[in-house]
Amino acid sequence: MEVLEIQPLDAQLNSQNSVGAADTLSPVDSTAAANSSVGSSIQETELGQSLNAALGEPAAPVAPAVITEPEPQVAAQETQALEQEQAPSPAQAPTANTPVGDSLESSADPSVANSLRLTTTDSPTEALADVIPGLDPSTTAPQPADSDLQGFSVDNAPALTDDHDHGNPGTAPQFHISLDDVTSVKGVNSGATRQIRDLTRRFGTKGDLLDPGAGNNTVIGAGGNDLIFGSGGGLNTITTGGGSDTVVLGDETTNRIFDFNPDRDRFVLADGLDMNNIVIAQGKNPGKGGLNQPLDSVSNTLIIDKSDGHILASLTFVNSDAINDSNFLRVGANALDIAKNSQFANTQEGSGQLNGSQGRDKLVGGDGDDFLAPGDDTFRFRTARSGEEFPFATDSPGSTRLNLDLKGGVLRVNGTYKNFDGAPLFSQGETTIDPTAVILNGAQAQPFLDGFLKVPQDVEGNPITGTHLHFSPAGDVRGNFADATVVRYFNNTPTSAKGGTISGEFELTPQEQAALLAGNLYVNTHTNVDLDGDGKGGFLTGENRTNFNKNVVRFV
Repeated sequence: MEVLEIQPLDAQLNSQNSVGAADTLSPVDSTAAANSSVGSSIQETELGQSLNAALGEPAAPVAPAVITEPEPQVAAQETQALEQEQAPSPAQAPTANTPVGDSLESSADPSVANSLRLTTTDSPTEALADVIPGLDPSTTAPQPADSDLQGFSVDNAPALTDDHDHGNPGTAPQFHISLDDVTSVKGVNSGATRQIRDLTRRFGTKGDLLDPGAGNNTVIGAGGNDLIFGSGGGLNTITTGGGSDTVVLGDETTNRIFDFNPDRDRFVLADGLDMNNIVIAQGKNPGKGGLNQPLDSVSNTLIIDKSDGHILASLTFVNSDAINDSNFLRVGANALDIAKNSQFANTQEGSGQLNGSQGRDKLVGGDGDDFLAPGDDTFRFRTARSGEEFPFATDSPGSTRLNLDLKGGVLRVNGTYKNFDGAPLFSQGETTIDPTAVILNGAQAQPFLDGFLKVPQDVEGNPITGTHLHFSPAGDVRGNFADATVVRYFNNTPTSAKGGTISGEFELTPQEQAALLAGNLYVNTHTNVDLDGDGKGGFLTGENRTNFNKNVVRFV
């Protein structure tokens, strides 16, 4: 009987048009959908993780997520109303779809928090195929080592069929879906949902009212209990922010929510929707994707109107088991109109970008594509530190510390790395593999490297480096996810044989800002050249990973 300690790899997504990273690079197709964010695609093959790594030491403990609680001065009746709605215990971290026919249980060992123990009589490769969507056991036969590459080890390590030039032009998102194309389908019992007459009690004295209207919009909440209208038609990309937030779902409107918290956040249905037609389901699309991942990605929960198959909401990196009747509220007659007519200190109506503040804001968009943004003083970042090395572990003692700042849509990142076994990939201008580099996963390393080189710059013209900004969360309460989409390249400058500086300044799109403030970005560094000449190179196919997750992002 084989026992595997496995970190979930739910987010095997297919990007439409951000730059993708860790195993492959491919130029973006100019015919990509017009409503997708700009960028080129550099896709990695996350499925190349070796069984040696899967059978190795448990992952480092995952720090608990930091959730900013509402201010203690909130009105008593508001506090009472919210307390009645809170779930009795935190939701379990999202995981991969439970394999059929195997025993899947949470580990009791706190040192492997957010991991799964899979007990099965199948071979290790077959067991992984159950957990990792798309893994074909027939492709995992070990291949002979390349004598030209020292450190290339295939002992007990299966080699996946790697295509390092995945063309990925992307397609327009699909807003309707058949229930035959999702899994874990369940309805909502309207009799078990709580009815409230006054929605203003939910956003109380600190929250904002955000109504983007029609169009393809981006909405980012702040630290209070916000009321967000996702009912104007079109596609909304939403980051709720902190607090206990309420999202209004509307007919023929799709809401992609980057940070839905099942313990705190709620849905309300606008006129035209029937609670008896609402279905909760798990996507099962195994494609990779990044910022423009398919709405029905395997890592997403879908809220569907079964009367016409319309996707009302796609909750990224949420397991459908965590969503139930308690996440829906019924409201009294005219409750939505009463909320919209409430008085706010800062009221803005118009098109384009509308900026909030630390006070109570009412931001109302128009019929175009609008950006309802938080004020630059409504959030801050903790120092981000590496250490967990997910999904491709290395045995390097290297570590990274990065400081972030986001002002006016411009992200500035500065930090340092130290104790790396090899210099960061491409930092020496190399186009080949150092003969002392350690090659993980049984990968064919030179095609891996050649794949990166096919896209020599990101969407802003930053030249290729081995340090990339990716889309996907890891290391917080949601568990671990791997994704292949590079958003930007960082500057990476060695200042010694084992250390150096990392920096970057990027103009983020509204959707990229929403991903950042949702805690859905991370940085990884690949290494290669043995700069100090000690006979030990870096980890071209491994990575040192630094998360910009919910433990780093904080709303104030």
